[in-house]
Amino acid sequence: MLALVLAVLLVSYAYPLRTWFDQHRERAELEREATELEASVDQLEQELRLWEDPAYVAAAARERLNFVLPGEQSYIVVPDPDEDAGEVGADGLPPSGDGTWYERLWASLTFADAEPPDNTGEGGGE
Repeated sequence: MLALVLAVLLVSYAYPLRTWFDQHRERAELEREATELEASVDQLEQELRLWEDPAYVAAAARERLNFVLPGEQSYIVVPDPDEDAGEVGADGLPPSGDGTWYERLWASLTFADAEPPDNTGEGGGE
């Protein structure tokens, strides 16, 4: 009789214990995720403080957008056209990851404005 009572108690406590362990595991995962998010927020706030500094903004504009101050001279080094021939994909555009965003934009605009390639020998059947 005692064994039957213990078995009933064991079965009745099994589900709540499993739920408690699942919730404990989920809580630990959420705490880890919260820690990672707090670190990400700290890093983004630090980056925001950098962008509030006019000197950093000016340096970033000079580096990323090639801005120059009045009175300065800007030099652009043009690559050898023979070397660029291998960097063009089959569609005439540079590979998607190469170049800055404005270079890729300009390449796509010039490609869209160009005449379509001559597709003689494909399909048609005339």
